Amino acid sequence: MELDQWKDIWKEGGELPPDDAQKLQSLLAKKSNSPVSKMKRNLKVELWFVIITYGAIILFYFLAFKGRMSAVSWFMLFIGLLFIFYFQRKNKLLTEMECLSCEVKSNLQKQTITLEKYIRIYLIGGTLLAPVSLLFFGWLFYITAWRKVNDTIFYPGEHNPIWKVILVWVILTTIVTVLFYVINKWYVRKLYGKHVEKLKEVLSEMENEE
Repeated sequence: MELDQWKDIWKEGGELPPDDAQKLQSLLAKKSNSPVSKMKRNLKVELWFVIITYGAIILFYFLAFKGRMSAVSWFMLFIGLLFIFYFQRKNKLLTEMECLSCEVKSNLQKQTITLEKYIRIYLIGGTLLAPVSLLFFGWLFYITAWRKVNDTIFYPGEHNPIWKVILVWVILTTIVTVLFYVINKWYVRKLYGKHVEKLKEVLSEMENEE
């Protein structure tokens, strides 16, 4: 959806005649450089990436090691389903934001606020995934190979009191979380944040022209 089209809808009170709406809807079938269209394309790329990579990892750990590492598959399956549910919800919202025959004036601002909430959830959830994964794989490695890790600094043993082990894990988890937050923040902004900012600029311009 182009800026001029949004402005025309805004000035006309938020609705389009059926014939004009159909013409503009046909334009949306083509690739667009609008913020919403870019976010939808990025979302689809992410979705296919999750399906392919997570699917391969899940299948591998179900079949490899005689099933002894199937906990990894269940963990990845749970995370993957959360991602897919999130992608489906956000894709539905973005599709509604492209609806030219809808009440654009009354809904677009609310939808933009909701979209920002989705992006914040994605940033927070994606960041928390790092320490959760670290702790999960640390626990899994311990229960599957505990005889080999008793003398390491990451697990309690004869030379490693529990307080030292906890301190090491707290420091390691904090470092990983902070690093992942910085990377994830850049990633989310590149795929969605800058497009939301552009969308808000469009809404601001339409408000000023009223």
